[in-house]
Amino acid sequence: MIYKVMRRCAFLAFCCLIGVSVLAMTTSFDEAVKSASMALKAGDAKKLAKIFDNSVHLSVKRDEGAFTKFQAELLLHDFFRTNKVDGLKEVQRANNSTAAFAVFSLKTNSKNYRVFIKFVQSNNKEFKVAEVRIE
Repeated sequence: MIYKVMRRCAFLAFCCLIGVSVLAMTTSFDEAVKSASMALKAGDAKKLAKIFDNSVHLSVKRDEGAFTKFQAELLLHDFFRTNKVDGLKEVQRANNSTAAFAVFSLKTNSKNYRVFIKFVQSNNKEFKVAEVRIE
């Protein structure tokens, strides 16, 4: 009898632990999307670069390729300098076993852009920006 109770308690503890770890992962993805959204809304390349992975695939107008955090920040700074942000709307978000990304509609003083941001999970389980496409 005691064995069954202990086994049941161990199983419940295991389920709670799994649930908490899944929730923590979701929260860190949500926080990463929120940080990216706030940076885009403010037109702040430096703030966005804080959540970049070590290298970032970037596609902005004519510039496309793999860049360091610093290089990507400079390119985005140039973009935001010539395109003042008037509004931002989240269009889509996904975080599953095959993809973690967010898509935004960015309204600027000159035109509207679609912004795709792909996230990857780093070794310490934090979500980092691996790709930014502004189309």
